[in-house]
Amino acid sequence: MGIDPAPFWANLFLYFYEEEYMKSLISSNKPKARHFHCTKRFIDDLCAVNDGGEFGRSYLDIYPQELELKVEHQGTHACILNLDISILDNMFVYKLYDKRDDFPFSIVRMPHIDSNIPQNIFYSAMKGEFLRIARSTLFIQDFLPRAKELLRRMHSQGSRSAPTKHSLRKIIISHKEDFQHYHIPCDTLIDTLMQD
Repeated sequence: MGIDPAPFWANLFLYFYEEEYMKSLISSNKPKARHFHCTKRFIDDLCAVNDGGEFGRSYLDIYPQELELKVEHQGTHACILNLDISILDNMFVYKLYDKRDDFPFSIVRMPHIDSNIPQNIFYSAMKGEFLRIARSTLFIQDFLPRAKELLRRMHSQGSRSAPTKHSLRKIIISHKEDFQHYHIPCDTLIDTLMQD
């Protein structure tokens, strides 16, 4: 890892073994093969959802012995691809997960308004991140802290109240479907976020 083609090599390496295994499994045991229909991989992260534990029993048959696999999560909770997913009352509950939050140091994540970019790009970056949080978070109680943290960060990097409110209103109105599951009117949501 660490060189430019590494993700492509990882994909090809893992795909080769997975495809060989699935071809032989489909011809020999179709019911078992169907257990893998919700198993998805992105580079070297794999998520096996609703497989009845089949991947955990079969991974030694899929990959070579020299490949070291680490189980980071199992059961009803996992973090994969910037999502924290839990199963509660037979429902998938998801919220944004950012591993940078666990780092013991601060990270510059968004532009500063005084940087060498137009102000509309500064506020567009904020709107994009705000929308990403909304799309990645099911419940309002998980959304509010993340969104408030974003607004605090942007304020410390130079955002002003009036353009921030205008930007938030614009993104909420133009992407209603991403905010409607919170059941809060646009202006009430903005006022709640701007408090502090």
